[in-house]
Amino acid sequence: MPGKRARRHFSQLNEFERGLIIGMKTTGWSTRRIAGQVDRSECPVRNCWEQWTREGTHAWKTGSGATREITRRVERRIVRQALVDPSVTRSTIRADVGLAIVPQTISSHLAETNLKSRRPFHALPLTPELRQLRLHWCQARSKWNVTDW
Repeated sequence: MPGKRARRHFSQLNEFERGLIIGMKTTGWSTRRIAGQVDRSECPVRNCWEQWTREGTHAWKTGSGATREITRRVERRIVRQALVDPSVTRSTIRADVGLAIVPQTISSHLAETNLKSRRPFHALPLTPELRQLRLHWCQARSKWNVTDW
C-alpha cells in the first residue's frame, strides 16, 4: 500500500529509530543510505544527527508543543459534568468551570475521553407519511379501554 508508506515516511521518529540512526551514522553510513534503511526521508535523519552532535542527546525536547490551557483537575471536572448529564451544553460546562476557555477546548477534552455532546431532540423528525400512519394508529386505538390494551 503506497499510501501507508507515505504516511509512515513523514511521521515522527520513535526512540528506537533515533538510536538506530545515530548508530549507523557513527559507523560511517551516509544520510541517504540510512534514510533508505529506516524508510524515512533524509531530513529527519539529518535533523536527528545534528541534534546528537549539537546537544549530545537524541531524546525528545521537553516543552515542545502547545502549552496546556487548563489543568488536569479542570479537565476531570469537565468530563464528570458530561457523564452526569449527557445533554449538558458546552456553554453550561464553561460557566460551571468558571474559566475563560473556548467551547472547542471543552469539545476536544471530551473527545479525548470518547465522549461527545448529545443534544436532546426537541421533536422526532417525522415525514408526512409517518405522521399519517401514527395518526391512523392512534385513532384506531382511541376507544380502547384498559382491558383492550
